[in-house]
Amino acid sequence: MRAVRRFSFLLSISLLSACASDTILDFEIGDVGGLWVASSYEYVSNVSSARIDIIERDGATFTLSVDDSVQPPTVGSTLDDGAGGITNRSGTVDIRDGIITLGDDSFRVVHDKDFMTLTNEASQFDFGSGSVTATVVIALDRI
Repeated sequence: MRAVRRFSFLLSISLLSACASDTILDFEIGDVGGLWVASSYEYVSNVSSARIDIIERDGATFTLSVDDSVQPPTVGSTLDDGAGGITNRSGTVDIRDGIITLGDDSFRVVHDKDFMTLTNEASQFDFGSGSVTATVVIALDRI
């Protein structure tokens, strides 16, 4: 009986160790946790060559906080659009699919250590002649 318990214990340790270092879509558990600040928040038109970075143009700010102490990791964000509008959203990280959800929007994540890019191809933006479909590309730095 002791041998069975010892084997079960050793098996449990090896399984837990494997989980802690599992890599899915280049993420290891906990890789995206922390506080992130956007260096660019760009809208790219899906119908023309127009592109606008609201951080550069309007002085917008965007912060993202990822709490990876819970599963699934939870996310909170604040966008100050530079024109008087502030939007707070919350959501989750899907580490299997590499998606961060903020409110109703889903962003594909590309992560490289202390840099992360969020992309949402299903947005809208007015580039000057009415709202058109656009892709949002947010470049973030971990602080």
